[in-house]
Amino acid sequence: MAPRSLHLVVRTPHAVAVETDALSLRVLTETGQVGLRPGAEPAVFAIEAGLVVVRTSTGERIVGTAGGLLLWDSREAVLLTPLAIAGNDRDEMDRKLRAELAEPGEEMLARAQLGRLEDRILEQIRRERSGSGGRLRR
Repeated sequence: MAPRSLHLVVRTPHAVAVETDALSLRVLTETGQVGLRPGAEPAVFAIEAGLVVVRTSTGERIVGTAGGLLLWDSREAVLLTPLAIAGNDRDEMDRKLRAELAEPGEEMLARAQLGRLEDRILEQIRRERSGSGGRLRR
């Protein structure tokens, strides 16, 4: 018999933002919304920035995220995200998330800068490999 609930953990780089048992989840992916229920096939999802709807036995909980990676093993969902805010009011969470994303903090700016730097390093490595028969120049 399939389990009746799933365990959700929403983790930011600094802390666990949400940890709860849920009946189902609805997350936003690049191709649309995905619903998860206990016992569903294990998967990994790239999550878009937006609201995660968590249905619990006592109602609905909303988690606003900046996107991330969702690891699902049929009983537990772990969402790794740089930003998470949680509450019960969908409109309030939407407003707070939009405000956070519109005014990124120092950490978000630093992560973006590191991402750009990583892209430039990889581009340089590819150029060097293509110009030297696949070997890195010294």
